[in-house]
Amino acid sequence: MSGEDAPPAVALRAVSKTFPNGTTALSSIDLTISAGSFTSLVGPSGCGKSTLLRVIAGLIPPTAGTVAWSKAARSLSMGFVFQDATLMPWATAAENVALPLRLANLPESDITARVSEALERVGLADFTQAYPRELSGGMKMRVSIARATVTGPELLLMDEPFAALDEFTRFKLNEDLLALWQRNRWTVAFVTHSIREAVFLSERVVVMSPHPGRIVADLAVALPGQRDAALRLGHAFADECARVTQSLGDAFSQRAAS
Repeated sequence: MSGEDAPPAVALRAVSKTFPNGTTALSSIDLTISAGSFTSLVGPSGCGKSTLLRVIAGLIPPTAGTVAWSKAARSLSMGFVFQDATLMPWATAAENVALPLRLANLPESDITARVSEALERVGLADFTQAYPRELSGGMKMRVSIARATVTGPELLLMDEPFAALDEFTRFKLNEDLLALWQRNRWTVAFVTHSIREAVFLSERVVVMSPHPGRIVADLAVALPGQRDAALRLGHAFADECARVTQSLGDAFSQRAAS
């Protein structure tokens, strides 16, 4: 699962973000995300994780510093999955997934084929004509993932997509997302409050400090590439979670002492 030798998909240098109200959300962020890698961002509420993701996406500009995307990431659409599935309630699953393709003015024949493939990829081939009100929370999030990936993005950004789901559904979607990533090798930046989720999914966990957000630890996850439910019960998984937890605790201690 190593992406150490891969070229960067995105590189941030000395990135800071201060909002008009004077709140500094990010301070001196240096971060390089390798192409084809899976990186999770963890930290306490208000540490700037979501802001960092939006800066990476180009949705908001940094106040200082630079963001450089690879040629592939710049030329292909980036996929963004929010905590809320943000589906159009009046549109079917297929119509929701088709939206970015229609905005790109693709031929209808191409749209139909790509939407069908995207929904099949997330296990919803039998729900193409279902409306959001007819879908469970987990199914809505699958539609959101299908919509974010239907364009074949180089970079997939995910902002706590499973936070509102029950634990069983969350575990299942973790496993499904990991399988999708291993098959398609998107570059994924994943924001989560869950240390267990970050460790299970990622090759690398980036730990951020309390406000203002800084990177205080950048940890490679020492687990095998093939991960399943049994892995979560093992000592190696517990050790990795403890390592990330310790880094978060150190960040809080440094903040309290400053």
